[in-house]
Amino acid sequence: MPPAALTTSVLELKVRQQAQYIEALISQNDALTAKLAATNASPPSAVSSVTLPPEPAPVPLPPMTTLRVSAEPTLTPNADNVIDLVAAIVTEKSGEPVNPFTVRTVPPEAMREVSLQVGGIVAGPMACAVVNDGLVQVGEIVESLAVERIEPDAVLLRHSGKLLRLPVAEKATRVRLPL
Repeated sequence: MPPAALTTSVLELKVRQQAQYIEALISQNDALTAKLAATNASPPSAVSSVTLPPEPAPVPLPPMTTLRVSAEPTLTPNADNVIDLVAAIVTEKSGEPVNPFTVRTVPPEAMREVSLQVGGIVAGPMACAVVNDGLVQVGEIVESLAVERIEPDAVLLRHSGKLLRLPVAEKATRVRLPL
């Protein structure tokens, strides 16, 4: 089966499942509306028997994902797939307003560059991630960066008080660290 046909059949299956969920919710809503109307129509002192249509079996809904919103800003790779922690720290220490168009240069002797690739994430109670072909968990150190949190699509690392977000990617991210 060609990849386009496979993608189309997967999408059609998903659309059919969602349509079934919606139909089940509509029928449950209709049954509850009829039950409420019957309750409101009968006087409170009289006991009446109302035959309601059978309620459909509950349809399992897909699991919901929760998004964690971090109040702390994170540094993410730029278009060149680089996180320049040195520039972020130098700018912060100067205390001056940051001009995003200023070219900042740091001498090569004042920094080192490491390559980090998040190859995959294993979710669970003890989540772990594949970073540079090695398994890491929260609390471990990778290239002088502490693994702070593992999310479904990224690993968050801390260095010099800054939080770095490395997404799962085929290409390695270059991180420039101060010496």
